[in-house]
Amino acid sequence: MRHRWIFLVALLMEMPLFAQNDTIIRTYNDTTYRNVTDTVVSVTYIPDSVAKEREVVITADSTDRRGHYIQAHIGLGYGSLGYKLSGDDNRASGSFSALMQLQYAYYFHPNWGVGAGLWFTNYTSHASIGGSYEWKGQTDTDLETNYDHTARVNTWEERETIHNLGIPISVQFQMRKDAWKAGIFAAVGIAPSFSVSKRYKVQEGRLTHSGYYPKWDLTLTDMHEFGTKDYTDAPEAKGKMSVRPQVAFFADFGTLIPLNKQFDVLVGAYVNVSMNDANKSDKQDIGWRDENFDFMNEYKGAYATTLAGASHPWEVGVKVGLHWHYIKPEERHKEQYFEYFQRAETHTEYFTHVDTIIVARVDTPVHATEETVVPTQIRKVAQEVERFNKVYFAFDKYELTNKAKFYLNSIVAALNRVPEAQIMIDGHASAEGQDEYNDILSANRARTVANYLVSRGVDRSRIVTAGHGSRMPNEDMEREEMRRDRRVEIKVVYNDNVVLEQ
Repeated sequence: MRHRWIFLVALLMEMPLFAQNDTIIRTYNDTTYRNVTDTVVSVTYIPDSVAKEREVVITADSTDRRGHYIQAHIGLGYGSLGYKLSGDDNRASGSFSALMQLQYAYYFHPNWGVGAGLWFTNYTSHASIGGSYEWKGQTDTDLETNYDHTARVNTWEERETIHNLGIPISVQFQMRKDAWKAGIFAAVGIAPSFSVSKRYKVQEGRLTHSGYYPKWDLTLTDMHEFGTKDYTDAPEAKGKMSVRPQVAFFADFGTLIPLNKQFDVLVGAYVNVSMNDANKSDKQDIGWRDENFDFMNEYKGAYATTLAGASHPWEVGVKVGLHWHYIKPEERHKEQYFEYFQRAETHTEYFTHVDTIIVARVDTPVHATEETVVPTQIRKVAQEVERFNKVYFAFDKYELTNKAKFYLNSIVAALNRVPEAQIMIDGHASAEGQDEYNDILSANRARTVANYLVSRGVDRSRIVTAGHGSRMPNEDMEREEMRRDRRVEIKVVYNDNVVLEQ
């Protein structure tokens, strides 16, 4: 009797699920006999999976601001040839200026990039000349000698314009907190440039001549050789200026307004100024040199006179522009994945015995729990991860290739099905370079893989990363020199142990 109870208790402790049926068979002398039949139902859940294939579309991350840009700007402002005219009656002032700019930029960082292109701009100055000029001891047209000739500039307005073609080379900065919010843009650089057009034009020019004869103490005006002469339409009232190539410093600053994933509108301001003297003229004194005291024989504009100082063309204004960001088209790949499910197997066993003792007992059903299933699921995940557990990188790089992202997407699919599975990401580097640099490079590679998995939905608390530098060379049978050492290895761990040793 005692042995039967020991057997029954031991059996119940091992049984996941059971039911009991008690039936009264007969009664003798107030003694109750029971035929006790115990039915043990055992349910086993077996994890299983089936390999399938699906098409995966890999789209470029439009929030990544790195890459290639085409930028087109137009500007409007105020500019000048940047020189002064000496003398109280002389002055030079600026005028309207315009800018057209087209350039290519490459951003090697989400915020930093470099650019180069072409621009076309103009610098304009208005020169006003005044004052009197005297020649003593001259001979007039009647051969009367020893008189003093005076020429007075009453009105002299001249426009001088150069059009420059430049090659702006810049360092650029852009920043925005959200892909669909406005950001800031700034650029500084230099622009070697040369003038494709450089002309002056006297818009209004009149000279008043007079002659003073000392022996008679007489001043003559309004005669054949004395009087007012108009040079506005004279041939020498327009011509080309002599200008050397310039190197300009420039700066841009503005706001970027997003239109869509690829286009931004720039609204901002700009300034540029030549760092070298642009005036290449053989400067000459102002004066009227021929025998009739007409205009200077070789007048080439106020810019070419000794009245003009050093010239540093400059302009400042506002600009608008359009920035186009190249985004790779989507790629389609076939990938294998595992579809997980559980098969339930039920086993029923019957145990019958006859006893005269009525025993009250409480039966607690034992259900299958995750503790009995999870290790098997994790092993399945580890087996799938093992197929894609090595990601390779280019020399001295830690950016993910499309092939690497393709592998990592398969790992993400497996990890997201079993949240209890954790992973260890080990970064490695080849033997080129110094150990300290390789330690940093390998750690960056591990973090890049971790960041990508997190961006695809894997909880960061499930990930541990480490960088091993070049201390652990790749032991693959397919080793091809040192390029196979530039890798990241991914292992599934459970309770701080690697599930499958590679």
